[in-house]
Amino acid sequence: MLSITKETFKLTQRQRTRPTLVSSFIHENYHFKIRSGLCFPNKKYHWRTKPVPEISKPKKASRQKVPLKVTKEEKSKDVQMLKSTEVSKHKAVKHFQKKELTQPTSDIKEPEIELSDIVESSSKSTQLQVGDFVDVRRNGRCYIGIITKLSSDPTSTSYKNEILLPNNHLLLTRSDDIVFKITGYAYNKEFNNSKLAFGSPIPETYGKLASDLNKSAQILLHSKALAFRQIHSQFADELENRKISIKSVARHIFQNDNPTEAQLLSTHMFFFKENIYFMADPMQIGTYILRSKRSVNAIIKTLEWIRLRDQRIYDFQEKVTKIIQYIRSIDKKTLEPPSFTKEETLPEFTPDDHMFINLIKTFVLTPKNSQSGLEAHLSAILKPLKLYDRDFDRECAIQFLKEIGIWAPWENLTVYEETTKLSGHGIFKEADKEQEEIINLATNLLDSQPFDTSKNKVTSSLASSVLIKSEKFLGENDFYPYDICEDIRHDFGDLPVYTIDDPTADELDDGISIERVNNSSGAESLWVHIHVADPSTYIHPGHKLAKVARSRVQTVYFPERNYSMLPSSLSKKMFSLGVNVKKRGNYVITFSLRIGNDASLLEYKVRPSVIRNVKILHYDDVDKFLSWDSFFKLKKEIDFVHKQIHFHPHKISLPNNEYKPLPLSGQRDLKDLQKIANIHMKNRGQKGSFNLYLPQGNAGISPFPLYKTQHDTQYPIIFTGLPTIQVNLDKFNYSPARMMVAEFMIMAGRVASIFCSERDVPIIFRTQPKNDEVLSILSNIKEDIKVVPITSMFKIRSLIQPTKTTVDPGPHFSMGITEGYSKVTSPLRRYSDLVVHWQIKASLLNSHLPFSKDELTNSIPYITYFEKEIRRSQTKINGSNW
Repeated sequence: MLSITKETFKLTQRQRTRPTLVSSFIHENYHFKIRSGLCFPNKKYHWRTKPVPEISKPKKASRQKVPLKVTKEEKSKDVQMLKSTEVSKHKAVKHFQKKELTQPTSDIKEPEIELSDIVESSSKSTQLQVGDFVDVRRNGRCYIGIITKLSSDPTSTSYKNEILLPNNHLLLTRSDDIVFKITGYAYNKEFNNSKLAFGSPIPETYGKLASDLNKSAQILLHSKALAFRQIHSQFADELENRKISIKSVARHIFQNDNPTEAQLLSTHMFFFKENIYFMADPMQIGTYILRSKRSVNAIIKTLEWIRLRDQRIYDFQEKVTKIIQYIRSIDKKTLEPPSFTKEETLPEFTPDDHMFINLIKTFVLTPKNSQSGLEAHLSAILKPLKLYDRDFDRECAIQFLKEIGIWAPWENLTVYEETTKLSGHGIFKEADKEQEEIINLATNLLDSQPFDTSKNKVTSSLASSVLIKSEKFLGENDFYPYDICEDIRHDFGDLPVYTIDDPTADELDDGISIERVNNSSGAESLWVHIHVADPSTYIHPGHKLAKVARSRVQTVYFPERNYSMLPSSLSKKMFSLGVNVKKRGNYVITFSLRIGNDASLLEYKVRPSVIRNVKILHYDDVDKFLSWDSFFKLKKEIDFVHKQIHFHPHKISLPNNEYKPLPLSGQRDLKDLQKIANIHMKNRGQKGSFNLYLPQGNAGISPFPLYKTQHDTQYPIIFTGLPTIQVNLDKFNYSPARMMVAEFMIMAGRVASIFCSERDVPIIFRTQPKNDEVLSILSNIKEDIKVVPITSMFKIRSLIQPTKTTVDPGPHFSMGITEGYSKVTSPLRRYSDLVVHWQIKASLLNSHLPFSKDELTNSIPYITYFEKEIRRSQTKINGSNW
């Protein structure tokens, strides 16, 4: 009988005396859970600080000058020997470096290795399978074993994965603790002269499989130690971090195109052990990040100062003690708005000081599924100061950086993560350089007084082929000189276009219209038009802005600041609906449709168009005159729940966006639009569409955006006050206006999918297979809008398969769409939507398509990976971590 341990996992006496052998290759590293990405000094979970002691300056130690760049003479003898033994492999290594090992994330068209080796489109929990061999790292300890039950299993009571260990105990662990896996190992391996049938339960004796694999990997690791040590020097970039897959390195080390399980595990062991050179990718099992050579050299140099007790350490200790003593002595005035000043009376930070500061940052920002190996070294610097009444750990390091004026008390550490590479923080040089370039391009476009719809038809010598991704007609810094769709652009004249959004929205990228048309028999037909902002009017697929949008994938929204995919100045002053609409109109792509009473698509149109009568409305105001009949909860109850707002120290005032009440004709338009939306929504519900009854929190910060700390400040920054923080519930599932707008966005995606499928235009589709068991659960919900109660939510979530991003159209089960669906309504903030706009225009103009099916197929892993990373980051900050 298997014994399931508690979360603390009681070890046997044998384990206490003979720890898992893998541990001998791994430095001990005790992780502590951090509850929040943004830390505030008045939260109760912060540690106790001690008064700053007066310290006398110690005697100067001898100073050893170590150059920033390590010279050939200073490199260790074993590395020099390695290089001499590998000369014969020089050509093969160069070819491997170029074609297989590394993956620069700046270009998605020509990846240097197979993206399947690096990126998987699903999350960790869905990557894992019963029978996988896994390496678990938790609280500095290593556990290896076989997965016997997943956290998503409906029979699971702990909502954690069950791991069978070599001693036949079961370890309960989260997916985030798993740093390596070999898929289906228990089913692919013979044991006792037999092979386990796929899908059958894992016997308790199969723990020995994990132990045998571990021993084999250790032998391989020792035998290839010299080759492993060359990996970083051969393949790391000088300035930028790069990604590397375990599979590709194992191919190189063992000269085997299909590495064995033991070879893969030994490669993982080496990477995890050499933590100064490599970091485990926090979201992609089987992928590591090579630190840049510059970063590694700086770390090694600083660690050498610490080891030799260099005088620089004592200078740094004395300086930070004075700074902390001063900062703790001043009145922080936490109930006042945030403010900051440079305190030039305090000691100045030198380049040597920044070496220590950057080492502490490296420790803090190392992903929690990696070990930094820096705790003991940093503790040797900070512990003698006796500033904190606790052992040195990550939280202590974070507080230290705040107390010396490097980070603000409200610092959001998510912005420093390697996975999203956000600009403006001095961490990712390429991203900062890109941001500066696109701001200049945006300024040039705004200042150039581009073409507008008030002009008559323009005659141009350029053909519509300028749409092609080629510099034959337009360079990467050139915008379209005229409207290439002018001959086919439809003018909607004075037809009202209703944009409905929150008062805080400053980028309005979609609007809806209703048009009443009498047919030949005199009967009235209702056309719905979904108008989407059209940045592709100015930006061609090969433009610098398009390339940056491709690398960023989408806009990132945090409570304290947004990171725009396209320059925000263009989105707000040129592309947003309603901007200069009376003077020059707004360019849009319009998805039009007419549906029957059964939601069947009677007619549809896709056209570039111009709109001239935009009505800017707000959700809460429109909710006042729309029907609430389709909601299963009473309006009074919903209003009560959503009036519950938690804030500190006061409520955030909404922008003074004046709302002008709609005339009766406008209210009639919106009521008729709601009826059409409800018909479409009800039909989708019959085909499997549903919403989960899981209220989501929204976090707001004032002022917005918050002050961005400088990465290389020479003086300590004194921060006083705190931003106002406000939390309430998202109203999406309980607001008629929000649900109506969302429904029309789904209709636009449906129309775009049909249009491109019929014309054989390759675009990026979103699909999901049908699930009959989920349909059975949904059949018990009587409401037209299928809102799943929390009692059934976990069951459905375990049954439903993840959405797949593909170039082939197909059904999307949880949206209730059978003929295909594509996202097209947010080209200002989502690159994949912008790609669809370019493809549609090329088809309408009978021009060469900018992107082939193969190109889009190759870009999907990159796009889905970053969409997932951004979604994770936003959820982490906007949701449970507040």
